[in-house]
Amino acid sequence: MPEGPEVRRYADMLEQALAGTKVRAVTARTRAARAWLQEHGAQLVGRRVERICSRGKHLVGYIDGGIWFHSHLMMWGRWRIDAEGAEVDRRERARIVTDAATAILSSAPVFEIGQGDPFRKVEHLRTIGPDILPYDGSDAFDATAFRRALRRPRLAAAAVGAALLDQQLVAGIGNYLRSEILYCCRIDPWKKIGDLDRKDFDCLARTIPALARRAYEGAGTTVDAAEKGRLRDEPGMVYQAGREYGTRHYVFRRTNLPCLRCGGIIRQQRQVTRADEEGEHTRITYFCAQCQGVEVPVAKRKASD
Repeated sequence: MPEGPEVRRYADMLEQALAGTKVRAVTARTRAARAWLQEHGAQLVGRRVERICSRGKHLVGYIDGGIWFHSHLMMWGRWRIDAEGAEVDRRERARIVTDAATAILSSAPVFEIGQGDPFRKVEHLRTIGPDILPYDGSDAFDATAFRRALRRPRLAAAAVGAALLDQQLVAGIGNYLRSEILYCCRIDPWKKIGDLDRKDFDCLARTIPALARRAYEGAGTTVDAAEKGRLRDEPGMVYQAGREYGTRHYVFRRTNLPCLRCGGIIRQQRQVTRADEEGEHTRITYFCAQCQGVEVPVAKRKASD
């Protein structure tokens, strides 16, 4: 799933291509957007695209006259800029055509359009937490709001590895960032939030925006240049030498490879991240048991006959 840094890069791309241009047409296949366009679509023609931005994993565009569009890419969605008149395929979910460019949304189940304030109109935007990539600089992450949210009594018994995926707590963290953040802070993903100490809180508040900024600037890479060189050049650090895969992260998708810090083996394990009426939902988390103090369960062997 694209996380905050990836969605910001899509927002930058659309901003560069569409901002200041005039709308010729907008089409959509999602039900709510299609219904809105059937009733109000003519109002869009000739209006200027004002700006496109991201908030966590959400992308929001503003069009002259108080009109907005909103997308969430979920697992496989992506935006692209294509040639005018580009062929429509079955994955297309929305298309914004202006006098300068054509933006196409593919494989994303969420695309909405409306009028007013999207942060009041869209349910998930109304309750979204502090952004890991605020627009006014990498030092502007609202650490105070994050700490306050993390210390809510209802979260005391929650595992930190699950809580970091809650977009109401902090917006933009997904599976790769939460694994990387917890590794950098040497925190066990299963540690209860009520058991975190001041050092843990300080490290999370410092590392979240810093690692998000690095991932944004490095197209998803969370290690620095020197560490990337080690992963690329030292024997046994990746699954297959000479490939980019495995050189981008500390622990994410590096199962059974050596830890950059201690040389121990990176592990993976499913973690319950939320529970609802449908049951428990799990995600794979990646960690260094030695650096993060994780007790790895010993696999049970079947008794021999």
